[in-house]
Amino acid sequence: MEGLKFKAYYLAALLLVIGGCSDGDNGAPSSSPAPTPLVKISGVNFSPFVDGQDPNRGSQVTEEQLTQRMRLIVSYTNWIRTFGSTNGLEKSGAVARVLGLRTALGAWLSKDLAANERELGSLIASAKAGDADLLIVGSEVLLRKDLPENTLLDYIARVKQAVPGIRVTYADVYSELLAHPNVIQAVDVVLANFYPYWSGIKVDSAVAAIHHHYMRVVAAANGKEVFVSETGWPSEGNTIGNAVPSPINAAFFFLNFSSWATQENVTYFYFEAFDEKWKSAYEGPQGAHWGIWDKEGVLKTGMEDVFNGKSMPNNWTGGGIPGGPGSPTIEFLQVPQYGTFANLTGQVLHVDPSAYKVAVYIYVSGWWTKPTFSEPLTTIQFDGSWMTDITTGGIDQFATRIAAFVVPSNYVPLLVGGEATLPASLPRDAVVWREIARNP
Repeated sequence: MEGLKFKAYYLAALLLVIGGCSDGDNGAPSSSPAPTPLVKISGVNFSPFVDGQDPNRGSQVTEEQLTQRMRLIVSYTNWIRTFGSTNGLEKSGAVARVLGLRTALGAWLSKDLAANERELGSLIASAKAGDADLLIVGSEVLLRKDLPENTLLDYIARVKQAVPGIRVTYADVYSELLAHPNVIQAVDVVLANFYPYWSGIKVDSAVAAIHHHYMRVVAAANGKEVFVSETGWPSEGNTIGNAVPSPINAAFFFLNFSSWATQENVTYFYFEAFDEKWKSAYEGPQGAHWGIWDKEGVLKTGMEDVFNGKSMPNNWTGGGIPGGPGSPTIEFLQVPQYGTFANLTGQVLHVDPSAYKVAVYIYVSGWWTKPTFSEPLTTIQFDGSWMTDITTGGIDQFATRIAAFVVPSNYVPLLVGGEATLPASLPRDAVVWREIARNP
């Protein structure tokens, strides 16, 4: 498969780099200037924070720091996207303008309404100063449930009224945008985030999954342009389902995604410019390793292929049924050990992922619907993989039996809360099912 060829290439390149470091240089970055890239990427998500800084703790950013960090990437990207407009970040647009970058400036919105007012005020001021090409009113506010939709819509309307003539938008994961058509209607351009890593999708199938979901957003956008506002792959961290973080996979995904975006004519902001240590406290170890460049500003091994103009052939259209034609099957890929809190992951083959979902139940002093009564079904991803949080309450970590049923996506399962047996209708209604025992 084409993906395996590229993985082999990156492994060879990585071994050459490791083997080429003498005992005396310790692998330290060279002081010689980086070569000028042949091509620029569409855009990059830019955050300037370095070790010892954390925006959640009020870290201030100086204009000098902004300039220094932007200069490292200015030759590699057409756009930068920012996430905040206070604590020094309000100068991002002006600095980017001096360096010749296009700017998508963001206001960070949260539950703190007073802070939101400061963010919006600074964002509007930057726009009036001529420092913005695009204004982003909040990032993943709906996903975090920080604000209700009506408050977000009011903020968007206020910014549009304050700076007519500049496009105004909001960014969130694609599923939240699809669930909030009023938000899609309110913005000038649709900004959607896609993270196949967090969905446990293997890197070879990741861009195919993005393409599938991107086309769903395009259909919902009713003619409005759709940007990919965030996507990426960590070079280190935890394995999630079939998604393995590594330098090789991060470089493979970057090349695969950028090839897709170029061939499909999609504007995007890649996540992200630099590794940032502070994010590990909030996202786990992978949080510190999303950068194209490491935290010191050194381009990571394998990432140079994109800037050298290399590309991959189309491996994202066609899709089809995972595993091809055949009798439906379901397997458990990762069953958490008894007493632990990891997620349950599995694989479904020979069914259309868009037409089916998985109903999961655990037995701990009775059977229980998982992950929750309000979310009784688990989505099957583009490649047939699925992942369910089975420890959402009580003593779930001590469950001794786990059952999973592949049912039609419009199926309404009976909610089970401590019953001795599962509903008799489940095996009849499912196209396939599996149960396992788990011992202390």
